[in-house]
Formats: sequence, C-alpha cells, structure tokens
Amino acid sequence: MGDIVRELTELNTAFAQAEFLASVEFFRHHLADGLRFRRASGKVVDKITFLRDLATPGNTNERLEARQIEVLPFSVDLAVCSMVVDFKGLRAGARAEGQFRNTRVFVRSEGAWKCALWFNSKEP
Repeated sequence: MGDIVRELTELNTAFAQAEFLASVEFFRHHLADGLRFRRASGKVVDKITFLRDLATPGNTNERLEARQIEVLPFSVDLAVCSMVVDFKGLRAGARAEGQFRNTRVFVRSEGAWKCALWFNSKEP
C-alpha cells in the first residue's frame, strides 16, 4: 500500500498546482464523471460545474498550496485523502484567503486514480 500513498500524495500535490493554473484538462482527466464536490460555502457541484467555474475570469489564484497530505488506502482501488490547502486569491471577483481542509475520496478507474468525492471546509 506504500505505492498508493506515494501516488496519491503526488496526485494531491498536482491537484493544488492544477487548480492554481486553472488546468481544465488536468481535472477533466482526474475527476470522476460522477464527482460530487462540496465547496467551503456548502454548495455542492458536479464535475461539469467545477470545470466551468475553474475557468471563470473572476476566480484567480495568488497562492494555492497543499500541505499536511494524508492518505488512507482502503483497498488497491479506493482511498481517502485529507490535506490543508493554503489559498489566497479571488473568488467571484471578491478577495479570499485562508486555510481549507480538503477531504477527497479516490477510486482507481481504467488504470487511473479519479476523485469521486471532494469535501472542502474552512479551517478555524
């Protein structure tokens, strides 16, 4: 299971980098088609909405880094990951900054890890 921990630690680091760069293609490949993503605001969105919002001009990033990444494999095809994301930028044109707990459930599908569930909440 050590390989799974390494793979998903690297993938979650890449998630932060891809979100910083607003890489729609990266997320198109690494998000499950049935994704359920709960934003820190409490709003739940699907993959299509996430991809659309990623490219919205009012959403920009000055800082977006994943820290304290933890991976808990359940099996060779299922794992949960938790990390703190340090963010500074704009959301819907408004300044935003803080640390956010991200919890993601990954499933291995067609030989690749895909995020199926993603829960985001603001750290106190």
